[in-house]
Amino acid sequence: MRHATPHPRGFGNDAPDEEHGSCISVVVHRGQPSTVPELAPRRTPRRPIVRGMRNLDDIRTCGGLAATHELLALGWTEHDLRYAVRSGAIIRVRQGWYCLPSTDEELQRAARVGGQLSCRAAAQRHGMWVRNAFGLHVAVPDHDARLRSPHDHHVRLRDHAAPDIRVHWTVRQRTDGDRFVLSPLECLRSLIGCESPEWIVAAADSALRHGLITSTEWRRSIAELPTALRDLLGRVDARSESITESLMRFRLSMLGIAARPQVEIAGVGRVDLLVAERLVIELDGWDFHREREQFENDRRRDAVLAARGYRVLRFTYRMLVRQWPLVRAALLRAVSELETA
Repeated sequence: MRHATPHPRGFGNDAPDEEHGSCISVVVHRGQPSTVPELAPRRTPRRPIVRGMRNLDDIRTCGGLAATHELLALGWTEHDLRYAVRSGAIIRVRQGWYCLPSTDEELQRAARVGGQLSCRAAAQRHGMWVRNAFGLHVAVPDHDARLRSPHDHHVRLRDHAAPDIRVHWTVRQRTDGDRFVLSPLECLRSLIGCESPEWIVAAADSALRHGLITSTEWRRSIAELPTALRDLLGRVDARSESITESLMRFRLSMLGIAARPQVEIAGVGRVDLLVAERLVIELDGWDFHREREQFENDRRRDAVLAARGYRVLRFTYRMLVRQWPLVRAALLRAVSELETA
C-alpha cells in the first residue's frame, strides 16, 4: 500500500473543506480505485432572519407604534420580533407594542404607561401657547388596565412612586389623534382638569389661529361643561397673536373691561389691544423687541399715538404673570381717567 504525499496546506487533497473546516486524508490502494471517505453534513444552527428596512417602515405605517397582531398581519413572525428587539432594531415599549429607537423619550414614556401624551406637553407639540410643561400627563381610555411605569414596562404604575405622573381617564379612544399624542381638540379638553381658564383660553386662541380646531368644534367641546366655566372658556379670539395678548385680554374681561385685539389705526398700524377707543395696550416680548430698530420703531409709534390723543400702556409677559397687582392698578387707573375725561 502506497500513501499519497500530502500537499501543502491549502492545496490538493489536504486542503481544508470549505464547508466543514476539516482536512481529509486520502489512502490509495494498489489495484483499487481511490476512494474519499464521505462525511455526514454538519448541521448548522438556524441564523436569525434580519428583516430589511421595509419592515421598519411597517412600524412607521402604523403610526410609529405598532401592536404585535398588526406586525404579524404584515408578515412578521414571533421570531422576527424577538430578534429585532434583541438587536436593538426596535423597542418593546410595553407588552405587545413596539416602536423605533428614534422615538422621542417622552412619547415612549407615555406609551409605556399605556396611553397618549396629553395636557401641556401635548399642546406644545401641536404648537399651542402654553406654559412650560412639567411632569408626564397621559390620557388613558377609562376601560384600560395594566398601566405600567414610564421607565419599566415590567413594573405596575401603582407600584411606581411617581408624583410627576398624572393619568387623565377619558372615554375617547386611541384613534383621537396619533398613537402617541392626543388630537388638538382632545388636548385642549385635557387641559381643563389641570389649568385655569385663562391658560386654556390662550391655548385655544392659538389653536384657532393656527387652524388646528374650528370655533364650532370648540363650542361643541365645552357645551356640556358647567355654565360658569363654559362662559369663561367661550372667551376665545383667533385674532390674538401671542400668549401675552390672550392672557391680557382674558384678565381685562375678568375686570369687566372689553378689549379689541389687533386694531388698525391709520398712520400707526395695528395695536395689540384697544380699550374704550382711546387706551392702547402694547405687549412686548423680548424675542420680538430686542433689536434696536424695533425698539426705536415702538417709541415712534407711542409718540404718534400720544399726539393723536391716545393713552399708551406697555407691559411684558413677565410683568403680566409676576407683577399682576401693579399691572392691574395701572389699567384700572387709566380706564378710570378715560371715563372721567
